[in-house]
Amino acid sequence: MEFLKYSDDYRDKVNAVILPVFEDGMPKETEKFNSKTKIVENARKSGFTGKKGESFEMFDPSLGRKVVLIGLGRKKECDNETIRRAYSSSFSSVKSLPKGVVQVILPGNSQDDETREAVFAISLAAYDFDRYRGEKSKINVQKFLVSTKSPPSVILEAKVVADAINYTRDIANLPPSVGTPTYFEKEAKKIPGLTVKVFDREDFIRLGMGGLEGVSRAAKEAAKLIIVEYGPRDRKPTLIVGKGITFDSGGISIKPSEGMDEMKFDKCGASAVLGTMKLISEIKMNRHVIGIMPLTENLPGGNAYKPGDILTHYNGVTSEVLSTDAEGRLVLADALSYGVKNFKPAEVIDLATLTGACVVALGNNYAGLMGNDAKLKERIVESSKRSWERVWELPLDGDFQEQIKSKVADIKNTGGREGGAETAAAFLSRFVGNTPWVHIDIAGTAWTHKNTTHQSYLPPGATGYGVRLLYEFLKGN
Repeated sequence: MEFLKYSDDYRDKVNAVILPVFEDGMPKETEKFNSKTKIVENARKSGFTGKKGESFEMFDPSLGRKVVLIGLGRKKECDNETIRRAYSSSFSSVKSLPKGVVQVILPGNSQDDETREAVFAISLAAYDFDRYRGEKSKINVQKFLVSTKSPPSVILEAKVVADAINYTRDIANLPPSVGTPTYFEKEAKKIPGLTVKVFDREDFIRLGMGGLEGVSRAAKEAAKLIIVEYGPRDRKPTLIVGKGITFDSGGISIKPSEGMDEMKFDKCGASAVLGTMKLISEIKMNRHVIGIMPLTENLPGGNAYKPGDILTHYNGVTSEVLSTDAEGRLVLADALSYGVKNFKPAEVIDLATLTGACVVALGNNYAGLMGNDAKLKERIVESSKRSWERVWELPLDGDFQEQIKSKVADIKNTGGREGGAETAAAFLSRFVGNTPWVHIDIAGTAWTHKNTTHQSYLPPGATGYGVRLLYEFLKGN
């Protein structure tokens, strides 16, 4: 499926057109089509109003092509999210066109943004994880031709970013017996431009990474800490860390069976890090970035780590295990402290499907944002405004540190039900020192749930949350 800038050379090849309509008017390009065909008036007579979320399909014999009208709501209220939802929803109307060539008309208010978001959203909507289905997704449409004043580079950028997100989705959607730590290692080593270093269980023991060693004791698949580095090393790197529990049963503190299949998504943080590193390598971004992925299964067994165990982490901090289902912070602790000590980054960002408490607090459309540096948090918030990946800051003060104090170790790995997202972040804060750091809890946003509202560009399964957010952050700073 290809995206190109429209030119008159393609006029006779187009067999469908996507036309935007406002509730209170028409964009200029839509008016040009409508002046010849009165297609909008005819659609309005059939009940189409142009409200957000509405669409109307018909074949126009005068044009000799299918027309898909998409509603954008009131003109003054049309923003990037409106564009994403409207254009992604149009994909289902044109995907089955034989040898389809689709012209995409934009509202025309902000050409670069509209071009970028339309291409991006249609590309995400086309994704379908059909690797294990006998009946594959049928997409016949071959080209989307965008009528825009923007240069072709804007179209290309949007498609490359979307492809990286779909790559991330593929990895996150993999069943746990396939999407293993070894699979991540193989994928990382395929990406040109990256330096890859891998630690295994023997290294965890040698280096004193008690969190990774403890959580991985009962793992069937070999656990790994994968470090990937990109870019010029004449400047301090940005360190991005992603939780990679390739399957989370809860360990000895085993989870209920209902919904446990979704715990293949506990690797979404690591998937986003790998997808981001692939993206910045492909576009040859002029940044020094290091990605760290602590990867293991969390399983029960006779040799599994247990509630009551005390683990010693890479930086010497000890943690009392009260629940083996609070394992993500234990492996992240070693990854963060190793990265901070050995790479001395300018800033650290971690992404993790860390707590159900964050889902309860923020639902499925916002990730929780916490950290120790106001400017870094502000930069993340600004980056999120350029993406669909929304964040909401949660507090992180001394009271949460009090909740995780242990009587037998330095800290304990859960502070109880109250403030669960914040106490998890408080735990992580003990492993970054004074380095500017933000933690993004993506437990509610990493895969689609029944309450996820932007389904049109996020088909069921992993969302790839974090890739564009990190890209916008790295690009804009």
